[in-house]
Amino acid sequence: MKKTHSIVLATRNQHKIDEIKKILQLDIDYKTLSDYVDISVKEAGRSLFENSLAKAAFAFKLSQKPTLADDSGLFVDALNGAPGVFSARYGRNDNDRISKLLKEMAEEHDRCARFKAVYVYYYGINEYKIFEGDCLGDIAEKPRGSDGFGYDPIFIPRGYSKTFAELGSKIKNRISHRAKALKKFRRYVEQSLL
Repeated sequence: MKKTHSIVLATRNQHKIDEIKKILQLDIDYKTLSDYVDISVKEAGRSLFENSLAKAAFAFKLSQKPTLADDSGLFVDALNGAPGVFSARYGRNDNDRISKLLKEMAEEHDRCARFKAVYVYYYGINEYKIFEGDCLGDIAEKPRGSDGFGYDPIFIPRGYSKTFAELGSKIKNRISHRAKALKKFRRYVEQSLL
């Protein structure tokens, strides 16, 4: 893919933007929603896919360029899948969301959880591809580590004893739900657009 090819990342979250670029490692011109408007797209869908599609379609309409949007969530077994699609709206900020989740998990012995990510690559009116990834793990008893964002300080991926926030971005960007979905997208780009 030539550097002149652009993809608009339909997010204003700098953590996500940095993570996407590190994982994809594609030599393309990345734009973001902030290059066009100073607003965020409201997540009002009932699924990760609905939210991703709405953001991707909005960014495409605005930019007239191919867009990549995602929605991700933490699905906790003991909480019947909560916070799930409402993960980003579970509290005012990361600390608030983590505190609320740990409070609700206080009496739970089943700590199983799963991160899920759904990316939508939108390249024409009603033309898009979907890329999904998930990461199994457990909820820690308390926050640990300072690297990462969101629920990273309390999520211990399967096969590890440390949280995402302790493991650091190098490992996280290899095994996370976003990494798995984005690697599928990268393969698609390399096969279809290069």
